[in-house]
Amino acid sequence: MGKPEITDKTELRLRKLPRKVVRYWCFRYRTAEQGGAEARGGPAGLKEFMEGREGFTSWSQFGVTWDVRDWEPLVIKARSRSIEVEWNTEAMSSARELPVKAKEV
Repeated sequence: MGKPEITDKTELRLRKLPRKVVRYWCFRYRTAEQGGAEARGGPAGLKEFMEGREGFTSWSQFGVTWDVRDWEPLVIKARSRSIEVEWNTEAMSSARELPVKAKEV
């Protein structure tokens, strides 16, 4: 059995999805590919649609080498750094050392 065909009607429906919904399901598909919980109940056709987009490599590479655009979440953009590296860099540049009082005995 082949992959279902993505129709114009399906694409129009998917284009109405907010970016956070598209990213949520992309993370769920990544988790499932890496042996985690199965991704059930996602928007019909989203997984197949994203797999057919230019720039798609594999679900395990979502957030590492590719992501979705901010203003157009059904378009794949290349990443120069993974989301984990980006988060750590931002956290380290924004974090301040917490003051610690010596405990009096």
